[in-house]
Amino acid sequence: MGIRLKLTAFLLLFGFLVLGALIWSNQYVLHTTMLQYVDQRDQQRLQRLKNNLQVYLQDVPTEKADQIPERVWLKLLNLSHRIDLTQNSIPMEFILKHRANRRAPPPDEFESRVSLLDGKGRLVYGPSLEPTAMRILVSDGDHVVAQLGYHHLKALTERADIEFAETQSKMLSQGAVLITLLALLLLWPLANHFLTPIRQLTDALKALAAGDFARRLPTDRSDEFGALQRDFNYLSKTLQAAQNSRNQWIADISHELRTPLTVLSGSIEAMRDGIRPLNSENLQKLSDEVALLNRLIEDLYQLSLSDVGALQYRMKCLNFNSLLDQVVSSQRHACDSKGLQLSLATVDDVLWVKGDEARLTQMLNNLLQNSINYTDARQSSGRAGEIRVALHKQDGVLTLRIADSSPGVAEEHLLKLTERFFRTEPSRNRRSGGAGLGLAIVRRIVEAHGGKILLSSSELGGLEVNIELPIATKEAE
Repeated sequence: MGIRLKLTAFLLLFGFLVLGALIWSNQYVLHTTMLQYVDQRDQQRLQRLKNNLQVYLQDVPTEKADQIPERVWLKLLNLSHRIDLTQNSIPMEFILKHRANRRAPPPDEFESRVSLLDGKGRLVYGPSLEPTAMRILVSDGDHVVAQLGYHHLKALTERADIEFAETQSKMLSQGAVLITLLALLLLWPLANHFLTPIRQLTDALKALAAGDFARRLPTDRSDEFGALQRDFNYLSKTLQAAQNSRNQWIADISHELRTPLTVLSGSIEAMRDGIRPLNSENLQKLSDEVALLNRLIEDLYQLSLSDVGALQYRMKCLNFNSLLDQVVSSQRHACDSKGLQLSLATVDDVLWVKGDEARLTQMLNNLLQNSINYTDARQSSGRAGEIRVALHKQDGVLTLRIADSSPGVAEEHLLKLTERFFRTEPSRNRRSGGAGLGLAIVRRIVEAHGGKILLSSSELGGLEVNIELPIATKEAE
């Protein structure tokens, strides 16, 4: 059974239940209302009967309730249908005499439910009273001379009342049938309204499972289905980006590994064929290519460990000033060999960080080696290339700034420098620099320590790297 039929059946069942409850309640209310209306009408007539009886007893004071002739009682009972003698100046004798000459109509339903009792509650005329019957006292001043007994109506008996109730019930039933037909006409397109986005989502999910990450859903709804459509589009976009990144990652690895392997293969083939002599100089070139290949493989390994979260970090409280001094000192020889000026500016306070000493050392070495490899020894102005390292703190955060001189990096390339295998050309290439993995590894290490990295153009004409790390207390260890 499809979801459309299930939804339609559920809505119809719910509608029938509501409709049945509505019809039942309307029938009950109608029946109760009609009884209340008839009872209210009887109460008015009962009041007129009481008034007429009091007028009669006042005109014939010698009589009590048990002395009233039955014909007089029946005439008064019938008279109460329309006439109230308290509001009519016609003498009682004239009315009784006038009506005596006329044939009395048969008693109606109201008259069969009214009884006359004497002042002590003894039945004179009419049906016997039930415990639930209502009693109305009739007095001639301070004394109760009679009582009227009245049984409330329990079911409609008058033809006019019954016909009215049947007409109302018929109209309600016809309205229920009409509402049911309208519900059938409206439920089918309503089901389509809800099922269309579900079908679209189902088809899109099948396409996504088959590898079609370019599939997108229309986002023309503002309800929960629209939010689901937008979430699906975000998911497919993310999966597509991940697939593209994976494909690019495989292509970049293949390219980076192919180059040194090609050089090694060609050099070995040339020496085997005697084109190149087998001497220490050519062996050293082969050794350099092997070292380059090993470095590339190690960088790939480190980066892959970081991507899957398997890179181990042994966090402890470290003196970042001392760690920075050690790394800068170890890189001074490389700067001097290339003719670069390296300066360091720190703060007097000891800056403690919670981190892994080996990974932070790797981060600092990568940053400095990156500057050394990509900074020209001699600037266009004739001055020597320069690398400035500065450390300062503010609001519980330490900031490490490493700025170098030209060549610089184009503005559109700054955000891509921390991506894997990204290198700007021609100033940054694999031979003079690296495989484009150094800054990607640095970003992973910084993020693992809860920090941020920001790349911008340096005032010296090259690249400026700003790294922010949270400052820890010595007691945090």
